[in-house]
Amino acid sequence: MKNLRTAGLLAAAAALAPAATTAFYMPGVKPLTFQEGDDVPLKVNSMTSIHTQLPKDYYRLPFCRPSNGPSMASENLGEFLTGNKVQNSPYAVNMLREVYCQVMCQIELDKLEARNLKMHVRYGYHNNWIIDNLPSAAVGLTDAGEKQKHYAGGFPIGFVDAASGDKRDAYVYNHVNINVEYHRPATGEDGYRVVGFAVEPMSVSHEFLGGYEWDGTSSEGFTKGLGTCRSGAHMDRSQITTNQIVEEGEKIVYTYDVIWKESEVAWSSRWDVYLSEDHMIPAQVHWYSITNSILVVLFLSLLIVSILVRNLRRDIAGYNAMSALSEEEKEEEMDESGWKLVHADVFRPPSSSPMLFCVFMGSGVQLCVSAFLAIALSAIGFLNPARRGSLMTAVLVLYMLCGGLSGYVSSRLYKSFRGRSWQMCTLFTATLFPGSVFGVFVFFNTILAFFKSTGSVPFVDLVIVAAMWCCVSIPMVFLGAYFGYKADSITYPTVTSTIARAIPEPVLAMNPYVGMALAGMVPFAAAYVELFFIMTSLWMDQFYYVFGFTLIVYLILLVTCAEVTVLLCYYQLCSENHRWWWFSFFTAGSTAFYMFVYSAFWFKSLEASKLFITYLLYFGYMFLISYATFLVTGTVGAGCCLWFTRKIFGSIKVD
Repeated sequence: MKNLRTAGLLAAAAALAPAATTAFYMPGVKPLTFQEGDDVPLKVNSMTSIHTQLPKDYYRLPFCRPSNGPSMASENLGEFLTGNKVQNSPYAVNMLREVYCQVMCQIELDKLEARNLKMHVRYGYHNNWIIDNLPSAAVGLTDAGEKQKHYAGGFPIGFVDAASGDKRDAYVYNHVNINVEYHRPATGEDGYRVVGFAVEPMSVSHEFLGGYEWDGTSSEGFTKGLGTCRSGAHMDRSQITTNQIVEEGEKIVYTYDVIWKESEVAWSSRWDVYLSEDHMIPAQVHWYSITNSILVVLFLSLLIVSILVRNLRRDIAGYNAMSALSEEEKEEEMDESGWKLVHADVFRPPSSSPMLFCVFMGSGVQLCVSAFLAIALSAIGFLNPARRGSLMTAVLVLYMLCGGLSGYVSSRLYKSFRGRSWQMCTLFTATLFPGSVFGVFVFFNTILAFFKSTGSVPFVDLVIVAAMWCCVSIPMVFLGAYFGYKADSITYPTVTSTIARAIPEPVLAMNPYVGMALAGMVPFAAAYVELFFIMTSLWMDQFYYVFGFTLIVYLILLVTCAEVTVLLCYYQLCSENHRWWWFSFFTAGSTAFYMFVYSAFWFKSLEASKLFITYLLYFGYMFLISYATFLVTGTVGAGCCLWFTRKIFGSIKVD
C-alpha cells in the first residue's frame, strides 16, 4: 500500500460497497419471533449524560420498580467496562396489545429525592431502554412543532423550563408513549418480530377523576381513571395542560401507553435507521474524508518520488563512482558530503534510553496490529452495536494475543543494540504501557465508585482483567521475546565506528526539533474528518458503524506517517545527523500531540458540567488514547526509517 491511486480508490469502493446496501447483516445475532400476546421484555440500561460523562443506575432515581425488585440481565465483560448496566423493568409490553394510559405507580418525593431528580434533569440525563436488543429512539418536537426521531443517546428524563430564569424549574417526563414496530417474517414462519422501538416522553401533572387521592399502594389506584387521560385514546401532547414539576412533596404518577404499528422493514434491516441516523449525516461526508486522506497520500507520494527517489539515485551513483577512483583521483575530486559521511555512525544504537526505544517499538507493534484486526473485524460485521460490549472485549483479547509480537520485536531490536539486560527489557515491554493504562483505569474506577456511577467496574471484573493481563498477555510477551532472542541478530550493511562522529550545527529549517514538532500535522490532516465522527461516538453516545471507512483512513494514516518520517529522516542524514532513531519515532508520533490538542478544542461541543470529574475523565482518557496513538505512529515511522536506512546504505560501497 505504497501509493493509493486508482487501485486504492477501487479497493475502497469494493470494501465499502456493503455499507451502501439496504440490509445490514448482524453475524451471530438470532432473531426472536413472538406470538400475539407474548411478553416482550422491556429492559432499562444506565442513564447517561454527555455533560457529565458519569453513567448512573436507572433505579437510583425515584422511578417505578418491578414488583420483585430490579434484577440484572446477563452481561459480558465488555458491557461492564463500558458502563452498561441492563436490568428488568416494571413495564408490561405484550405483542400487538395496545395499552392506554396505564398507571404504573405513584411516588411522593421527599427532600433528597426531589433534589437528586432535579439535579439529574438539569445535567441532561437520558434514559436508555431496550426491547429485543433494540435501543429506544427518542421522539421529540422540532422548532417547527413537528415530531422527529433521534436514534442514538436515548430519551431525556425531563426538561428545564427556560422561562423560569435563574430558578431553573425542572420537570420530569412521567408518561411515555412506547411505540413498537413489528414485521411478519417473509419465510412463512408464524409470529411477529420487533423491528422498531421509539419512546415519546411527556410530562403530565396527573389528576384522578372525582378528586380521588391515592396512597400509592392500594390496588384501587391502578384501575382508577385519570382526568388527564382520554379513555380508549393514546396520550397526545395537545391534551396536556400542566407539566409535572419536580419539588419536595409532589406526588408523581407514572403512566405509559403502548402503540403497535406494522412495518415493511425486515428484521435484518432494522438497525439501518439507527446506524444512519435516518440519513441525518450524508454518506458523502465520509467519502469526503476518504478523498481528503487519499489526496494527502498522493501529494506525499509524488513528493517522495520527485525529490527523494531522484536525489537518492544521484547520490548512490555519485558515491559508487567515487569509490571506484584511485587515491590520486579522489584527492583531485571534491570532498564527500551528504549522508554517506555518517555511514560509520548511522546504525549506532540510540545515545539515550535504547531499552526504552525497544520497549516503545514492541508496544507500538502490539497496538498497531491489534487495532487493525479489531477495525477489520468490525468492518466485516463480526463486531457491531447489536452486541453491546463486543468491541471492547475483542480489543482486549486481540491486544493480549498480540503480546507475542511485542516481545519478539523489542527483543530482536534490543539484541541488535547489543543490550545485556534482556529480562528487564522484556518485563518493561510487558508492563509499561498496559500497566500505566491499567493504573489510570483503576484510579478512575475508584473515583467513579465514589460518585456511585455504573461506569465503575465491579471488583470481580477488575480481577478478571488483571488475570488476563498477568496470565495471558505477559506470558505471550515473554514467549515472543524468547523466539526473538533465539533468532539471528539484525544485520546492518555498514560497520559502526568506536567513536561517534560530531554532528554539525544545523540551520533552523533542519533542526530536528522543528521537524518533530511540525511533521505530525500532515498525518493528522489525513484523518481529522473521520476523527470527528469517532469522537462523537465516544463521548456523545452516538452509534458508529462505518468501520470500512475507518479501516481505510487508519491505513492511510500509517502510510502518511511512514512517508513523512522517511522524507525528513533523509534530510537529517544529509545534514550529517546520524541520531535518527528517536527523531523518527517522535516525528511520526507527534501526530498524537495534534490529536490531543484537537480533543481540547472539541471538548467545547460537550457543553460539559462544572464537575471536575468530567474534565478529569475526558482529558485522562484522551491522554491514554493519544499515548497509544503516539506508540503506533511512532513505531510505524521508526520501523520504516530502519528499513530505509538499511536499504540506502546497503546500496553504496564504503571503505
